[in-house]
Amino acid sequence: MRVAIVHDWLVSYRGGEKVLDCISRLFPSAPIYTLFYDPQSLPAHFQKKDIRFPKFLNRFRRLRKLLLPILPSVVESIDLKDYDLVLSTSSCVVKGVIPGGKAKHICYIHSPMRYIWDQRKEYLGSWMRVPLVSKVIRCLILRLRAWDILSSRRVDYFIANSSFVQNRVRKYYKRESELIYPPVDIAAFRSRCGTVGKGGNYFLVAGAFVAYKRFDLAIDACNRLKVNLVVAGAGPKEAALRKIAGPTVQFMIRPADEKLRDLMAGAKAFLFPGVEDFGIIAVEAMAAGTPVIAFEKGGACDFIVPGQNGIFFKKQKAESLMAALQSFSTASFDPKGVSRTVEKFSEARFMDQFRDLVTRTVGV
Repeated sequence: MRVAIVHDWLVSYRGGEKVLDCISRLFPSAPIYTLFYDPQSLPAHFQKKDIRFPKFLNRFRRLRKLLLPILPSVVESIDLKDYDLVLSTSSCVVKGVIPGGKAKHICYIHSPMRYIWDQRKEYLGSWMRVPLVSKVIRCLILRLRAWDILSSRRVDYFIANSSFVQNRVRKYYKRESELIYPPVDIAAFRSRCGTVGKGGNYFLVAGAFVAYKRFDLAIDACNRLKVNLVVAGAGPKEAALRKIAGPTVQFMIRPADEKLRDLMAGAKAFLFPGVEDFGIIAVEAMAAGTPVIAFEKGGACDFIVPGQNGIFFKKQKAESLMAALQSFSTASFDPKGVSRTVEKFSEARFMDQFRDLVTRTVGV
C-alpha cells in the first residue's frame, strides 16, 4: 500500500512535529508533503526524510499567516492521486487535501483552525480594532469557515489529541473522532526526576511566546506576589512579555534540551495558564517529577489529577492564579509519584494505538 503523510508546515519542532515524527517512523518510506519547510529549525534527522514542498511558496514562509486565505487552494493542488492512504496531521489547512478516488484519509487533528473559530481574539485582537481591516478579516473568516467545514468531509477518520479537541471537532465539523493522546518522550524527562534538587525558589512557564499561551498571566501573578518565575522559550511576544516583567522574572531564551529538562526538574511547579489543545510540555514537566498548576480548561483536563500531579485554577485571571500559587505546596507532591502519572502518554503507547487504528480502518 502506498502511503503519503501531510503536515501543515515544518518550520519548528513543537508538539505537532513530534506527532509527525512518530507517524513517519511507523511509515518510514512515506514521503512527507508540507506547505513550508525550514530544515534549520528541525532536528538533523529530518533532513534525511523525503520532504516535498512548493519551492515557489517556501520563500514566503515567514509570512505564512498572512497567506492563510490562499493556502486552501495550495493544499488542494497537492497531487496525491498515486497513494492508497493519506495520513495528515493538521491544525490549519492540510486536512483539506484531496486524496485519489479510492484512497483513505486519516487525519490526526491537533485542533480545528483556532484563528477562525474560538480563539480569534487571541490571534487577531489588535487587527480587529481597525475598522476597515476588521471588515476584511470578517469576510475572510466566513469564507475560511465554509471551506473548513466542507473540507472536513474529505477525511474518512479523525483522530483527536484530547477530549477538548474531540468536542471541538464535534461542534464545528459535526464529526466523531477517536482519541489518541500525542507522544511524549517520558524517559528523557524522567531521567531528570530526582537528580536536580527542588530548591522551591522559582516557578516555571515554558514554550512558544505567543498570545494564546497567556504567559502574560503567569508574569502578572508572579509580579504581584513577588515570587520568582523563569520564562523559557522564544517567540514573537518576547518584547511585550519583557516589558511587563518585574524584578522576580527571569527569561531563558531557547534553552538547550538538557537545560530545559533541568529547569523543569528543579522548578517548584510548572505553570500552564493558557487554553491548550493538549499540552505536551506540561506532561514533560510532570515526567520530570514537577507538578503543574493549570487553568481548568482545554487539554489540561485530560492529564491533571488534582492532588496527584498538580492543581487547577478556575478563572483565567491573575487573581485566580495568585490564589493557586499561594495555596500550592511542593511538599504535597512526591516527584516520583508525579512522574508515574504520565505513563499513558508515552511514545510507544502512541505508536501502538496509531498503528492499531490504521490496521482496523484500512487494513495496513
